[in-house]
Amino acid sequence: MERREDGDEEMSQMDLLGSKAVSWLDELGLTGWDLVTLAATLAVALTTPLEVVFDFAGGGWWILFALVIAAPLAVDVVKRMARPMRVGDHLVTDPASIRKRYLRTWFVVDLLAAVPFGVLAASAGGAFSAVLSVLALTRVLRLGRLVLVQRHWRARTSLNPAVLRLSFLLLWIAILSHWVACGWIALDGELNGHAELPPYQQALYWTITTLTTVGYGDLVPEGSPQVWYTMVVMALGAAIYGFAIGNVANLLANVDLLRSQHLGRIETVNSYLRDRHVPRHLQAQVRNYYNYLWESRAGDQTEMLDDLPESLRIEIAMHINRPIVEKVPLFAGAGETFLRRLVLHLEPSVAIPGEPIVRRGEPGNRMYFINRGTVDVLAPDESSVVATLTAGDFFGEFALLTSEPRSNTVVAREYSNVYSLDRESFDGVLEDFPDVAAGVRRIAGERRTGSNT
Repeated sequence: MERREDGDEEMSQMDLLGSKAVSWLDELGLTGWDLVTLAATLAVALTTPLEVVFDFAGGGWWILFALVIAAPLAVDVVKRMARPMRVGDHLVTDPASIRKRYLRTWFVVDLLAAVPFGVLAASAGGAFSAVLSVLALTRVLRLGRLVLVQRHWRARTSLNPAVLRLSFLLLWIAILSHWVACGWIALDGELNGHAELPPYQQALYWTITTLTTVGYGDLVPEGSPQVWYTMVVMALGAAIYGFAIGNVANLLANVDLLRSQHLGRIETVNSYLRDRHVPRHLQAQVRNYYNYLWESRAGDQTEMLDDLPESLRIEIAMHINRPIVEKVPLFAGAGETFLRRLVLHLEPSVAIPGEPIVRRGEPGNRMYFINRGTVDVLAPDESSVVATLTAGDFFGEFALLTSEPRSNTVVAREYSNVYSLDRESFDGVLEDFPDVAAGVRRIAGERRTGSNT
């Protein structure tokens, strides 16, 4: 029996991982087949230059490997003849329109990538074999699809754009270095500088030192072709070096955009407080407050969602605030529709240690929900603590129904994230739900014993 339970738990974990993988692929706008073709595209971009310069396409294992890479690319050409494609905001589903557009755009590039020129060159022989070897280099043009994927991911995923740009930059530099090394070998670059190293490792070493403008001089060009090639690579390396350094510095500075904005705000606040000679202990409290906002991701950030349609704003608000409002007895049995309206009116705020959230005797027009932190409810004479509330608790619920003054003072013991709901918003929601309003007043009457806040 235990084995079955263990097996069921293992299966549930596998299902969870599978669902996460599917969700990840959906966010990236990819299918499992897209991943296969992308892997085949990268394999073609890396292996085709090696196939040309080392001329080992005649080996049986290499022929098999080349056919395995070419097969999914050939199938992909057929599938794209009928695969719906998005043009701007319009999804094209008509087969004739799909074929027509595909034939005008990527068909030739995809078809060339699907042809195993190296295998054909090995079987042809003679001058025709050399022509096929040169044509094989056209297969790398399919790597242009990676550019489309890069643009799509930057606009349509939640991945950090700075990290994404940096990752693709490193990938493109690695691919370019590989191509340059293969070109060096093609120019008889199997040099005698480091005879103990394999030809490719020696060529890649020369490529890296040249592109990074280091150039130790232990591998030098011989003959006019290599000299010209070296000059082109050095010029390319200087351009890449400047471009890469500038972009990497910019990307690293913006890897965490929110942190950069937070540090900028701290600097601005510090300058403001210093210029006005605010006491140091108050300056420290202000910095601690902003640092808490950053570390806890607290504060009101709902303005970022103002441009969204109301349906999306409600879904996000329900995801964030459902656990808070569902615990309130006043809203017990209110129903999903009522809660979806109510959560849009919750206002987040942060209480600092020692700050009175409500004071005894002041008018009560707002209810509070504790999302994080601890607050103390003081006795009427404020000489002792009569109750301590933590995350998930609430207070001031009768303020939504009456205008009676607060009977207790509530003080934050530590930094506390709270949500509040004002009576005007609550009454506006209740107007559309008379049955819920009657239930709320009944529950409030039953709970109204002793003092309240």
